[in-house]
Amino acid sequence: MKDRAVVEEKLRRMIAGGKEKLQIITDFDRTLSKYHHNGELTKSSYCVFESVPSLPTNFVEGAQALYKRFRVIEDNPNMTTEEKLPHMKEWWNLNEKLFIDVKYEEHEMESAVVNSNVHLRVGTEDAFRKLSASGVPVLVFSAGVGDVVKAIMRHYAIDHPNVHVISNFFKWENGFITGFQGTLIHIYNKNQHAIENSDYFQELSHRENVILMGDSLGDSNMAEGVPGNGTVLKIGFLCGTIDEYLPQYLESFDIVLCDDQTMNVFNSILKLIL
Repeated sequence: MKDRAVVEEKLRRMIAGGKEKLQIITDFDRTLSKYHHNGELTKSSYCVFESVPSLPTNFVEGAQALYKRFRVIEDNPNMTTEEKLPHMKEWWNLNEKLFIDVKYEEHEMESAVVNSNVHLRVGTEDAFRKLSASGVPVLVFSAGVGDVVKAIMRHYAIDHPNVHVISNFFKWENGFITGFQGTLIHIYNKNQHAIENSDYFQELSHRENVILMGDSLGDSNMAEGVPGNGTVLKIGFLCGTIDEYLPQYLESFDIVLCDDQTMNVFNSILKLIL
């Protein structure tokens, strides 16, 4: 914590507001899911899709080439968000073109999820059960592949009725992918999409207290569409280049959890509020 007193004051306000004033906004890849499991890095939703057996070789090779080209830019701690943004836009636009006219069997998605090394952070299922039982709305805000995100959520039974997903969902025509629905979401334009989806937040305007969770600096802006003057507590998960990124994360998040593959802190906070 950069400022423990600020965090404690936010917690006091949230506890006083109770579950009726609370909503959750969270990223998915490597936020709800682990960063690593049993010593291996876990797959993102994009990488899970790439493991579908019927996908053409040129698609998989093209996706991996784009990943190698642009991921080093995304992970560069010496570049500002403004410097990275045009590269991220290029990556997502090239990625969308790669998906167009790809055909695959939808049932293979479920088996790809089962065979992947994607695991939720320890305690995620418990947290989602508590939030569902308490009627607290959860927004999963993902720059990944929405179809894969929902498949993983079904697999782990966290797709409760109180959970809403905003992500990149496929458009289909005659069994072929024709692109993505709406404007592509990447890690640095979630604030724009939060404002575009302001109807969702307006319906929850009485829930002015937000717990936000993410693993990238761009995730810290996901609550910008929330109206009112409530309390936003931001929890950041930082893995990998911890020493290089920690100062930036402490500026963007109230609490930074370094190489923590659990939801222990989140569950402890929920225990105080619900």
